[in-house]
Amino acid sequence: MARRRVRDVSLRVDSLEPAGLGVGQFEGRTVKVRNGLPGERVQARVLKRYRGEWFGEVQAVEDAAADRVDPPCAAYPRCGGCSMQHMAYDSQLALKQQGLLDELAANDVTTQTVRTPVASARLHYRRKARLGVRCLGDEVLLGFRESFSSRVARLSDCKTLVHPVARLLPRLRATLQGLEAKASIPQVEVVAGDRAAAFVVRHLEPLSSADRARLAEFSRRHGVAVYLQPRGYDEIALLEPAGTLDYALPEFGVALQFEVADFIQANAALNVMLVSAAVIALAPEPEEKVWDLFCGIGNFSLPLARRGARVTGVETAASAIGRAQANALRNGLAGRCEFHAGDLYDPEYRVPGDAHLLLLDPPRTGAGPNLVNWLRAPSLRRTVYVSCNPVTFAQDARVFLEQGFVLKEVGIFDMFPQTGHVETLGVFTRGEGG
Repeated sequence: MARRRVRDVSLRVDSLEPAGLGVGQFEGRTVKVRNGLPGERVQARVLKRYRGEWFGEVQAVEDAAADRVDPPCAAYPRCGGCSMQHMAYDSQLALKQQGLLDELAANDVTTQTVRTPVASARLHYRRKARLGVRCLGDEVLLGFRESFSSRVARLSDCKTLVHPVARLLPRLRATLQGLEAKASIPQVEVVAGDRAAAFVVRHLEPLSSADRARLAEFSRRHGVAVYLQPRGYDEIALLEPAGTLDYALPEFGVALQFEVADFIQANAALNVMLVSAAVIALAPEPEEKVWDLFCGIGNFSLPLARRGARVTGVETAASAIGRAQANALRNGLAGRCEFHAGDLYDPEYRVPGDAHLLLLDPPRTGAGPNLVNWLRAPSLRRTVYVSCNPVTFAQDARVFLEQGFVLKEVGIFDMFPQTGHVETLGVFTRGEGG
């Protein structure tokens, strides 16, 4: 997205994108703005221009819409960590659900049942995030990137991050400001489990012994682990330990340990509800064979095994497979689970023909080209598909229909309130003639 000269415009917001941007017209050109709602006339500042469209931020509102609310965070909308704090929460849920249904309709997919949206706590729900770091002279800024910009928002607090992380941001910023190499630190990743938290400091040049000592002192003083990342994820190294990163799924009596680079759902409470709903929907009978593709560290595999299924989990990352195996052993489920590293996008990859149930939790790109082959397993009768992208979910749903499945039910889990992101759960069953 190319940077262009700032310009102030006046326009009426006609509609709202699923991501929360208000859409209007100015002199025949489409303008998309943060912090605008349908029916409002707004004064907006255009900050970006891309492929004939302008993007900007609302500066003033005339005739506020009925579902406009006061943002709980003083940094909104400048901070890009949230995009919907100006909208009543019920309206956020309705927008996300309608966006999913529109994507399904665009792919000629119908569902038998639309589940009631599963809501989240509006604030302090996020346990994993990447924060930007930027030096302005001697001052260090730490926070999410600004709207339509690579600049870092000036934050003294964050209403999105979980409390144990949010309360430490001022202290972390002060620590970074005291480092000799502060100008070479572009980001810090934060991650929290149920009992411990960690910070991963990315640095573009080697840290001096004094800088390492300052970061270690921050770790010991505040009881959080600190990791250093000189290059990619494979070079993350622990500087100072502080507790075990893990989270529990109490309904199933399991707890999963993870490392800072592992994928976990960012909203702990919603993940508990999502896992429960997925297991109930898949409804494995004792000893049925379940394949959990894109299984990660075992988030769905272990609860399914606890319910009596025989689970095979597959994931591309060998490190995640190692963690899943260890989690199965730790929870007494190694006899009911097996895990394999494999490239699920490899055209040669197949699900064995004796699979009864399938669980999919792919990345934003969707299940990939092998989906049609997986669905041809003759004994496969039901699939639960968890998705973080309504667009690719709807496209893959069309493949299910073409292979003789029906979409029995679908619904959203609001994993990221105050943003345009949403998690989808769909249940597909073998239809007549499938």
